[in-house]
Amino acid sequence: MYRIHKFILKNKALAFIAFIFFVGIVSFLATRIDLEEDISSLIPTGERQDILRKVLDQTEFSDKIIISVSSTAKEPDPEEVTHYAGRFIDSLNSQLPEYFDDIQGRVPDEGIREVYDFVYNNLPVFLNEDDYGIISSRLPRDSIRERLQNNYKSLISPTGIITKDFLFKDPLAITGLGLEKLRELQVEDEFELYNNFLITKDHRHVLLFISPSLPASETNRNVVFIDQLDKILKDLDADFPEVKGDYFGGVLYSIANAQQIKKDIQLTLGIAAGILLLLLIFYYRRIYVPLVLFVPVVLGGLTAIAFLFLIKGTVSAISLGIGAILLGISIDYSLHILTHYKKNNNIKQLYREVAGPVLMSSTTTAIAFLCLIFVRSEALNDLGIFAAVSVIVASFFALLLIPLLYKAPAVDKERPTFLDRIAAIEFHRNRPLIIVVSLIFLIAIFSFTSVGFNYDLSALNYEPEEIRAKEKNVQEIAGRAAKSVYLVSYGTTLDEALGNNNNLYRDLKELEEEGKINNYSSIGGVVLSTRSQLERIEQWREFWNPGRRNEVTQRLIEESGNFGFRARSFEEFYTLLSAHFEPLYLDDYRQISSLYLDDFISEGDNFATVSTSINIKPEYLEELTQIFQNRENTVLIDRKQLNESFLGNLKNDFNNLIAYSLIAVFIVLFLFYRSLELTLLTLLPIGITWVIALGIMSLLHIEFNILNIIISTFIFGLGLDYSIFISNAFLREYETSVKVIKTYRTSILLSVFTTLLGIGALFLAKHPALRSVSIVSIIGILSAVSVAFVIQGYIFQKLFIERKKMGRPAFNFRNFYYPARFSGNRLYHKKEVYDNYRYKMVLADVKKEFDPDKERFLRVAEFLEAGDNVLHLNSGYGTLPVFLSYKFNDLMVVAVEGDEDKLHVARNTFRNTVEMLDFKEHVPDDISQINVLIWSRGSSKNQIDLKDVISRRIKKVVILDPGYNYRWITDHNFEILYRQNNVVLLGKVE
Repeated sequence: MYRIHKFILKNKALAFIAFIFFVGIVSFLATRIDLEEDISSLIPTGERQDILRKVLDQTEFSDKIIISVSSTAKEPDPEEVTHYAGRFIDSLNSQLPEYFDDIQGRVPDEGIREVYDFVYNNLPVFLNEDDYGIISSRLPRDSIRERLQNNYKSLISPTGIITKDFLFKDPLAITGLGLEKLRELQVEDEFELYNNFLITKDHRHVLLFISPSLPASETNRNVVFIDQLDKILKDLDADFPEVKGDYFGGVLYSIANAQQIKKDIQLTLGIAAGILLLLLIFYYRRIYVPLVLFVPVVLGGLTAIAFLFLIKGTVSAISLGIGAILLGISIDYSLHILTHYKKNNNIKQLYREVAGPVLMSSTTTAIAFLCLIFVRSEALNDLGIFAAVSVIVASFFALLLIPLLYKAPAVDKERPTFLDRIAAIEFHRNRPLIIVVSLIFLIAIFSFTSVGFNYDLSALNYEPEEIRAKEKNVQEIAGRAAKSVYLVSYGTTLDEALGNNNNLYRDLKELEEEGKINNYSSIGGVVLSTRSQLERIEQWREFWNPGRRNEVTQRLIEESGNFGFRARSFEEFYTLLSAHFEPLYLDDYRQISSLYLDDFISEGDNFATVSTSINIKPEYLEELTQIFQNRENTVLIDRKQLNESFLGNLKNDFNNLIAYSLIAVFIVLFLFYRSLELTLLTLLPIGITWVIALGIMSLLHIEFNILNIIISTFIFGLGLDYSIFISNAFLREYETSVKVIKTYRTSILLSVFTTLLGIGALFLAKHPALRSVSIVSIIGILSAVSVAFVIQGYIFQKLFIERKKMGRPAFNFRNFYYPARFSGNRLYHKKEVYDNYRYKMVLADVKKEFDPDKERFLRVAEFLEAGDNVLHLNSGYGTLPVFLSYKFNDLMVVAVEGDEDKLHVARNTFRNTVEMLDFKEHVPDDISQINVLIWSRGSSKNQIDLKDVISRRIKKVVILDPGYNYRWITDHNFEILYRQNNVVLLGKVE
């Protein structure tokens, strides 16, 4: 990254053009993407879920608005109530026609006759086997005589004018048996017709049903509709003092939720954003800092959307909404870089310190998010891709742009802020704090597995008391104290769906007779499959065979004369008995507008559904579910069961997601660290955080839901970031002895504060969904930072820093299984040497240096004797001096290295704590005790007169540089004792 930074500084114009071109391209692609607003894309898929989704997409469970017109008088006046209802319908038709498609609840006069004629002209289709038993009981002469007598009395009564046509067309009232099937289209039987309105039998309430033309999601237009509806009812209430109108519909909850979410977000995020801006400006002392922070985040988001456009062309809107929250992780990278840059304005040093941790953190977080593609949800798949790409791109641009855009102070002379003072606290050394966090973890172990999952989506709704009161009022009027559920029969064709519904209808009749369901609304007795209709027509034909027709006709003619009827009075009925009937088609039914069959039937491409509404006592719901849950081509639609069916796999998918994420993150961390120990020690805090967070949720009886379980991926990502940064902070201290943990803690604290101010501020919201997201976020973030600062810090302090101070190697698994007395190790001390460089960036270089040279080093050790004092010039990383310190307990080695970086590494080996080993940048002034000189390959910066040293004090010389001309040494009374394998050993001749 530092090379890229220098290239940009040298080629500013080219870099600027490339940047503008990149932003233009991703912006253009991002704006072309299509947003899918179907919230069901969030729901996991599966065989059963796909069927449910298809049924719900096809079936129109219209969200009707129910209008209740109720008499408030002690003695209700049905005339007043129906008059109010009529005026309301007229007002709605004249003032708000664009807001609704239909109003149900009033049956016109012509509608009653229309329904009668339809049933009469297709009578066989509406009669079942039981009906023929009733008809048979009406055919004996005595029964015919009695029925004709009743018909005669009806004709001479005042209602005779209305009933005349019906009596002559059907003297045996067979049509009434068919009309009874139409009563099954309504769930409740607590209503009757009065002035063509559906009114309760106590004549106190009229119910009307409005089918809105707008979906509930169009809250802005629906607000206008509801306001106008309120105005109409208010005006009518004034005109009818003893009648009151009220209404309820799901759209009221939609409006209330949308408005409350808007208010909550404006309030909480408005306050949070203001405090956050002040905090950032105050800490970084630059007013433009918030803009600098968000530039990489915006670029990451745009790039992710552009990428989704290229691979899909569309994206779920809800995934982008959730993704916008998850972008909070991207801000962390900017915060980390800014904080380090503020403390150290050396660009090269900055990239050395933060480039690795930031790229490691963003890569592991991106991999964790990508695991969302294993969840069977299209929206969550989109979310995983969006979050992964945005995190990677944002981290790259944060590393690239912040050093260019932010002007760091020359020296950080500013007084420490409260954040700096908090960061200066060594939490991992605070014993009471360690005990408290450990106790919380131990308690959480016993409760974290008991966190529940709330499948009830309605629990996430904001339900004001006013609207709940309206709902309760309407339910009481409609007699809906019992549980209402739906059964949907489906098939590839409408005829198949109707056939399945006919079978369902017969089962429901049996359940009703057994008392297991109160009643039901079904077209099973009205709209039949073609096959069932043909069977019924054939049954009619067989029943009304010529002999029976003639016999009944003759009896009617003979008996009707006794009451003054003419012989041809019932000619239309005789024609009916011998008529030829054909099956009905759906369009035939739809011509009868008052049947409202579209509420039951829906057709689509190669898929059709038929719905049945059931009113059942709650205690029988489980049994009903067991009966129908595995029924072929039938789906039970109950809010609780539906939620469990849709969301049943979500919890399992997220359990799998955690496993996949941990495996993926483990692999990435292992590739970065190349150490099993560091990988596990970095992942361990994530596991502890997860246990503590779930344990606290369990103790506080907080459940997961479809929203906050998604946000848990955000917490996982943040916890992973904190863990990686803390690991790298301690590793840097272990490698260089420079304490940088305070800077890392400061950047983490800024992340915590910004996140808590953002998502945590939603705790003040009234909306349950926002509060649930906020509570889980607060618990998760506080758990993550506590574990990182206290537990993880304590572990690294004990296993790395303190062991180094004691001259012992840092923790590694080899200590448990590596045989200390292994001959190879005893000879070369390979493990001991490597332990001094383990977990450091130079380990690979050290291995490349030591492995090929270990035989040469061994030869040098054999040349030396106990008590020798060695001066090693160009000692590099110090591998030879470290090796010699293990071979000899009483061998003094002074190692000199002019390269500052290599010398820094050598000085920070834990072996350097022994008195017999000393690493220096320059040759000491007093070398009077030195009797051995070792010269290694390298460019010595030390100005020393080797000839004077060798001629006066040195007894042994070791040359490890094959290019060094050592012939001059023999002129000083030295002889070559060994010359092989690029090792030259010279001894002074006495």
